[in-house]
Amino acid sequence: MAPQKPAAKQIKQLANEISFFRALSKDLLMQTITYLSFRNYPCSQSMLFENYYGGSIYFIAEGWIKVCAIDESSKNNIYTLYGPDEMVGAIAAVEEDWNPKEAVTLSPAKIWSIPTQDFLNLLQEDPQAGIQVAIFASKRLRKLNQYFRLREADSVTKVAHILLELMEQKENKINTKKHRVLIPNLPHRETAILSGVTRETVTRTLSKLEKKGLILRQGATIEILNLDFLQQLVNGNSTSV
Repeated sequence: MAPQKPAAKQIKQLANEISFFRALSKDLLMQTITYLSFRNYPCSQSMLFENYYGGSIYFIAEGWIKVCAIDESSKNNIYTLYGPDEMVGAIAAVEEDWNPKEAVTLSPAKIWSIPTQDFLNLLQEDPQAGIQVAIFASKRLRKLNQYFRLREADSVTKVAHILLELMEQKENKINTKKHRVLIPNLPHRETAILSGVTRETVTRTLSKLEKKGLILRQGATIEILNLDFLQQLVNGNSTSV
């Protein structure tokens, strides 16, 4: 039985939650998208397997995804993080290449997906779709440049950078005096790989940041208590913690 085309209500919800679709004509979305999937993933769930081209593009409504490769010792080598309102698999689709890595949830996640061919058809039909992909690629490149800039930074700055990256998808400017800023409390091993320091260093650094009143760890989440100071720390405009 052929898959049922999405209803207008589903398309509207998709556009409300994912900015890539918000910029496109709803009529075009209805015409072009042949199948639409929405799924809740638990933490540590594989959503895209290594060397498997599944024919779908994934859009993150909530949660965090790590893209990694598994080496011969079965260890995960993390390449990058994807967070809310980002897409997974888009570049591989444009390049018509196999996905060389695995995507695993770092936190509970809500994920939309559409067939790869539908995604490519949107790029062909609407210039705005291509612009959205260019914006996405630009943001990823900016993150990569930030990683390079911080290679010689101290361990506290590197860990603070990961904390900021976990919250930078917020659409509006955050005032920590009025709003609680919560991010996932990743396993220390994951944070160590992302920041380029040891797991023990991550443990010591988070304890130091907490004692200074910059963060508050609360089980599965970390609350940012002093966003301005963390930003100054990463930008090199603050005294050492």
